[in-house]
Amino acid sequence: MLVFEYILILLAAIYLSNVVNRLIPAVSVPIVQIGLGALIALLPLHFKLELDPDLFFLLFVSPLIFYISMMADKKTMWAQRKPILNMGVLLVFATVVIVGYLVNLLIPAIPLAAAFALIAALGPTDDVAVASVGKRTNVPPKIMNILQGESIINDASGIVSFQFAMAAMLTGSFSLFHATGRFFVVGLGGIGVGLIFSWFKYIFVRWIRSLGMENVTLHLLLGILTPFLIYLIAEAWSVSPILAVFAAGIAHSFNRDKFTPEAVNLNIASQSFWSMLAFTLEGLVFVILGTQLPKILSSINHNYSIGTWQIIAYILLITFVFMILRFVWSVAAVKKRTYDDPDYPVSRFRAGVIFSLSGARGTVTLASVMSIPIFLSDGAAFPERDLIILMAGGVIVVSLLITSFILPLCVAKKINVDKAAENEAYLEILQKVIAELKSRITPENETETAFIIANYHGRSAELQRKQNTFSVDRDEERRLRLTTCVWEKEHTLLMLQRGDITQDAAQQYLYIIDTLIYKLSHDSLHSFSFRQSIRHFFHRHFKRGGVKQRVETHTAMFKLMEANTLFVLDKLRHLDKTETTAAHKKMRGECESRLMMLQRGGMRKDTVDNQKLSSVVSCGFQIERDHIQAMLELGRISRETAKEMRCNISLLEVQLKKDYL
Repeated sequence: MLVFEYILILLAAIYLSNVVNRLIPAVSVPIVQIGLGALIALLPLHFKLELDPDLFFLLFVSPLIFYISMMADKKTMWAQRKPILNMGVLLVFATVVIVGYLVNLLIPAIPLAAAFALIAALGPTDDVAVASVGKRTNVPPKIMNILQGESIINDASGIVSFQFAMAAMLTGSFSLFHATGRFFVVGLGGIGVGLIFSWFKYIFVRWIRSLGMENVTLHLLLGILTPFLIYLIAEAWSVSPILAVFAAGIAHSFNRDKFTPEAVNLNIASQSFWSMLAFTLEGLVFVILGTQLPKILSSINHNYSIGTWQIIAYILLITFVFMILRFVWSVAAVKKRTYDDPDYPVSRFRAGVIFSLSGARGTVTLASVMSIPIFLSDGAAFPERDLIILMAGGVIVVSLLITSFILPLCVAKKINVDKAAENEAYLEILQKVIAELKSRITPENETETAFIIANYHGRSAELQRKQNTFSVDRDEERRLRLTTCVWEKEHTLLMLQRGDITQDAAQQYLYIIDTLIYKLSHDSLHSFSFRQSIRHFFHRHFKRGGVKQRVETHTAMFKLMEANTLFVLDKLRHLDKTETTAAHKKMRGECESRLMMLQRGGMRKDTVDNQKLSSVVSCGFQIERDHIQAMLELGRISRETAKEMRCNISLLEVQLKKDYL
């Protein structure tokens, strides 16, 4: 029970870190998670977390490497393969050698092989930290592509270097010639294992689908097991399990390009799950480090060969050397034409500064050093293991702070997008789609089109609700609600005169309207609820009479409500052309939401023709895409917002077809 409670506390810390990051975006999530982990360690919990280093790579690194490589942008990486390989492979190896010797020179208590392992673990850069800065600053797109591609490649190269260094440390022998040959054998073998077993999985999946087993849960579970199985197989065959998982992830990324209903549905579920799993695993690594920090820090003066201030100085020095190496390497070895862009001009020196400050270390680094065994092969304690973990954690924190706070100072900030203006543009898009769909209604598709229009009304109402976070003037809202009640009363009497409704339905509806007018006239705004008034009236007056009478009255009332809502909504839209206030927007959103519920509530699924509904769905979404492109060209929405809107359309399209087609 204690283990379960402890895991829940760790997961709660991960959730809380995300909330804190939302409130304070400038503070990196990993830093918050380390701090929360340290607080957990100070709690009076009757449980001590015992870490098994052998499981760290399997449980944390293998799924993260698989996810990162599976989500890689292959076209961009191939287009800029030379600078990516330059920064992601050659720079890592050069850094391991140069800084590894420096660490051994500064701290002789750390053997050379262990120093190489430490620097190799620090080789991988954190793509999440760089991507988060890219959202807030105008890092040139081509440089951002190189940084993101580098973070994918150096995960593999850094971990492989770390494993070779650890092997040398555990065996006590190292030969550069032998290690180089072994690297190619183990590396190519790992890549081969990853590709071969990905192919076997592809054949197996095709066979399952041939049996008609298109269950998303089944395929998703198989995808989750893939990195663990490939890692264990590669490890059993004495080849690089990390490169095997990396190659498998790249191979799986090609399946994401397939555009079939089954593939799209699976990709949406897979991306959502893997995104959640990756965030959880990354958070667990940092929180666990935080829980270990108090114990490590308390033993500084007793167990370490150097003092506190020396450790801090060495952490800052190693971070500074990393930055200098990245700057020199990017200026000298990365050709300017690989990131030169007329739309985003940047000098070689400025590009070098961006590359230098973008070297934040993260989850893969931490998971690597946490996997260092406690004992060597001969049973002796691993030399300075806690010191290595502490120094790695320190470099991670300092590099994250530099990337989060200093890098934005060296590049232009992004122009703040007027979200209110973009929401207004999106509302216009939805209204135009509704208008065009109404113009295309025919007797054959009237029911299906009404259903889709109701969905668009609901989306419009939800968008307005989110937009109206500002305060609404109470008196103005009350007056407008009184006006809408008068409109409904006048329209009900008009429909009664025309013979569109029965006398009984009109009297019952007018009773509700008069009740609401009385409440609003006495300034009872908080007690106003149209839906509650309807529910109360049905409960009070429809318990009497036969079933047939209750059904007829219920149907007549809902038709009257729909007609009145359409009438009020039309009046509000006309009023908005001359005077738009927060109260008008709020009322219009409520009416659109009510209309959607009425229209969908009055429609049974068996009355909808699936083929006609599919046609209307495709038509509506295509109209929406066309208007999004038009708004983008007019400059009323940003490219990022347009991309997000198109992504939402794809999700809605899949979900709607899944539910009704």
